[in-house]
Amino acid sequence: PRPVTFRTASHDEKEKSDNRFALTYIGWSLLDRRTTLPMLPWLVAEIRRRCEKGDCGPVMQPREVHLVLCPPFIRCVPTTSNNSSVFIFEHKAQLISRFIHNSNDLTYFAYLLRGQPDNPESEMSCHVFKACDPNQVPEVISNIRQVSKTALKEDSKPKQETDEAFYNSQKFEVLYCGKVTVGYKKAPSTLVDDCIDKFRILSSGSQSNLRGAFPESIQEDSGFEEPQEFRTRCSSMVGSLQRKPGEGIVMVSTRRRHASAPNHVQPSDADKNRTMLFQVGRFEVNLISPDSKTVVLEKNFKDISSCCQGIKHTDHFGFICRHHSESGPSQYVCYIFQCASESLVDEVMLTLKQAFSTAAALQSNKTQIQLCEACPMHDLHKLCERIEGRSSKLSIQKYLSQLTDNEQAEIFERVQRLKPASDQEENELVILHLRQLCETKQKSHLHIGEAPKVRAREILLIKSFSFALDIFKNKARSSLTSSLENIFARVGLFKHVSFSATALSSPFPARTLSGCSSDSFSGGLPLSPRRVSWRQKIFLRVASPMNKPSASMPHTDDSENRELLPLSPRASSLDPLGQLLPQAGDPGSERKSKRTAADYRALWRTAIHQQILLLRMEKENQRLEASRDELHIRKMKLNYQEVSECSKDAQALWERKLTAPGRTTVPQDKEEMYRALCQGVPKSRRGEVWLLLSHQHRLRHRLPPRQLALDTHYHDLLKQLTAQQHAILVDLGRTFPTHQYFSAQLGAGQLSLYNLLKAYSLLDTEVGYCQGISFVAGVLLLHMGEEQAFDMLKFLMYDLGIRRQYRPDMVSLQIQMYQLTRLLHDYHRELYNHFEEHEICPSLYAAPWFLTLFASQFPLGFVSRIFDFVFVEGSEVIFKVALCLLGSHEGEIVECDSFESIVDYLKTTLPALSHTQMEQTIAKVMEMDISKQLQAYEVEYHVLQDEMLESGPLPDDSERLDKLEKTNAQLKKQNMELLEKLQAARQKIQTLETSMENFLSRESKMKHMIRSLEQERAAYQRTIERMRSCLPPDALTDVEMTQIKTGPNGKAKTAAKKP
Repeated sequence: PRPVTFRTASHDEKEKSDNRFALTYIGWSLLDRRTTLPMLPWLVAEIRRRCEKGDCGPVMQPREVHLVLCPPFIRCVPTTSNNSSVFIFEHKAQLISRFIHNSNDLTYFAYLLRGQPDNPESEMSCHVFKACDPNQVPEVISNIRQVSKTALKEDSKPKQETDEAFYNSQKFEVLYCGKVTVGYKKAPSTLVDDCIDKFRILSSGSQSNLRGAFPESIQEDSGFEEPQEFRTRCSSMVGSLQRKPGEGIVMVSTRRRHASAPNHVQPSDADKNRTMLFQVGRFEVNLISPDSKTVVLEKNFKDISSCCQGIKHTDHFGFICRHHSESGPSQYVCYIFQCASESLVDEVMLTLKQAFSTAAALQSNKTQIQLCEACPMHDLHKLCERIEGRSSKLSIQKYLSQLTDNEQAEIFERVQRLKPASDQEENELVILHLRQLCETKQKSHLHIGEAPKVRAREILLIKSFSFALDIFKNKARSSLTSSLENIFARVGLFKHVSFSATALSSPFPARTLSGCSSDSFSGGLPLSPRRVSWRQKIFLRVASPMNKPSASMPHTDDSENRELLPLSPRASSLDPLGQLLPQAGDPGSERKSKRTAADYRALWRTAIHQQILLLRMEKENQRLEASRDELHIRKMKLNYQEVSECSKDAQALWERKLTAPGRTTVPQDKEEMYRALCQGVPKSRRGEVWLLLSHQHRLRHRLPPRQLALDTHYHDLLKQLTAQQHAILVDLGRTFPTHQYFSAQLGAGQLSLYNLLKAYSLLDTEVGYCQGISFVAGVLLLHMGEEQAFDMLKFLMYDLGIRRQYRPDMVSLQIQMYQLTRLLHDYHRELYNHFEEHEICPSLYAAPWFLTLFASQFPLGFVSRIFDFVFVEGSEVIFKVALCLLGSHEGEIVECDSFESIVDYLKTTLPALSHTQMEQTIAKVMEMDISKQLQAYEVEYHVLQDEMLESGPLPDDSERLDKLEKTNAQLKKQNMELLEKLQAARQKIQTLETSMENFLSRESKMKHMIRSLEQERAAYQRTIERMRSCLPPDALTDVEMTQIKTGPNGKAKTAAKKP
């Protein structure tokens, strides 16, 4: 086809010129929903042939079109049409299910379109296009995918937000206690309590005592699952994939048997951290280890048979699930967990119940395409899968040999009638007619295990059973053959073997084996008839090797005396196993097979050295991979723009300070440290600089013992359960949501942040967890490891006194807001008056600045620079930065003339600082000194507070307080009544939902019955029409007269006889 150029777009369309592509529309075709990926290139080839030659169906001429992407629609418009409303076809972008772009000609591409997404039996359509340039195709596909994603988001936005809000909150922190192998699906009421008691007995006694107490039942169990690689939460770079040792207890229904691994039964006494995150998903439950950043247990709802809660130990729960074992039949295993409180267990059980009900409803509403092993379309799929990317006609001929004689003759006649010019065209035509035949047979196919709709005769049932048995035999035979071929292909047996006798090609680009002509195996030694196939001979040699060793033996070339393999041009390159195994009549093998003890010792020594070398290489490889992953994570963490680049002199200065002896025990000059800090801090060494600054501060300022944090190790805190888990888990996704390290839900970054926040909430029980701490901890985690970040968080909270602003009373934060207001009054009077005029209190805009140290709204490079000075000056830096920011934007803020515009400017426009503004702000902060003013304002706040307390409340205030208390009591009473009504309404809603589900199921059944009746009625009408066409005209007239004489009730009218 001739080249196509873009038509001139109007002014309104120029903005969307990227969403209009000039292409050639080749054509389209309907296909069955069971069509799989290996069949698609053959379908594209069929459409192309129909367009070029018109012998595969109705002739379709290629048309020059514009593919217009106007979300959410995709429109195919003729090039000759100036009106975009005139189009060839139009559909929604989200209906596209798959793209096809793997043919020999890269200018062609196609996509599949779903007709009725809710009906699995509805047909799909395939549209084929051609581009002028192959490089244009990826761009078109990428744009279509983007439009489809946008449309899907818009369609499911309300539902998606609801689902995410529900499922993202279904995470609980639990303590893994152990697992129990049981012999029943349903859990007895005392199962959890019995397991907990046994865990305690086993953990308190020694291993020898346990074996004496339970001589028959002890078995070792070292993990959650069978040996497998755990799925990591982030990527291969995070953590080592290691299995957690676990415990097991065996309980059989007839005789209770207990067994457990003797170590690590009690998490508090164990070396490993057993606290996990229990996540309830849509169709599965996951057990995530925050330590190793891996999913250590994943179970689908269909494998879980029952859940149970402890009676005596009400803070424990468990669930029984199916455990698949490779060595034997599947067993049932009960996993036992502990929560922080009984109310949390109740919440877990309620969540599991709701999740099971929701998953069952979704699964029942989701209708899937029926497919079985005997489906004709499944056989065609396996054929296309076998010949994918290969030049093979043998597979097609083998498939044709399984058809009936009539079907073979019909396909052969159709293909020869079209006179294919090449072997490739012949392949395409054969696959075309096979697809049509399989689609026709699929409509009347009866799936395995499906009862026939009409009762057939006994002989037909016997034939169908024998036919199914033959199918299974053929399946087993072909499966064995393909398995052997795969095994031989791995060891290189088929390296020089070609699977094509005539060098035919498929629509796929050939990827594996090269073809050879039929003449290549016509010469040489003739193939002698044999009873044992060549595959069986190789299998027998591998399965039953010779008794005589053949390692490192020279083998003479006796290919002339050996049998040729089929389809093989040469025999010398086809039997590498024969070169390794000794031959029966080889005298050299008899002589050289006798080895001395020294030879065997040398062989063993060589093997041991090679094994040691291999282990060393594996360890070195693991070390290199870990180093590479660590560098990648570090680069990911520090992916932000630096403010005030650090000079080479400053880098050298910090290098000397960070490597100086006694840097953590000898105080250094404070002024010199501050001057070095003003020159800049290297981003890659910022974490080490913060550690150095904290050590220097602790050397100069010793806190009283009562103000020091508890000396509890970080890993000991991680082994405990926290009551603040809900608040922490909710804030994980809100902390630096756009940063790559924290963006993945329950990824490595979020799990590390969870560990840090959880450990601090257990350390500081007064503060626990407060919103804002997560951003401070997140900044620390980006520059250092977890333990170092925890130590720095304690330094900021206790040594610098920042924890006071997170206390439940928030008194320190109120003092800070007062101090900031007084600074505005003294330094920026006009801005202060403007805020007072519009009633803008500092807590509206400055509270997040103080609670997160500016990390929640401002660029990360700017925040890191602020942290540099916080480690030296404490919270005074926060006032300096806030005052500089407000002062530099005073003019723009004063121009805002409403409450909403001022708040919007302070929350959105002000944090969007340019690089120059950030450098200017930091420069002003370094020159400013407001320590005396802050101390004076704090004293002033306390004086005013004492005066207010001494004056006492006014009389009107006491009366108003009594009225408020009475009103509060009335509201509480109304609230209780409304809660009772709400519970009753919820029960009624559940009843109505159940009724609605029943009605919907009945409606679907009625619809299905109506469709069946309509099909039956249509079949009867067609039968009547055929019968009428077969009747002679006279008989047809009699039939019509009979219908006329027949009454509305079906009975013939009889004329009254006259007397």
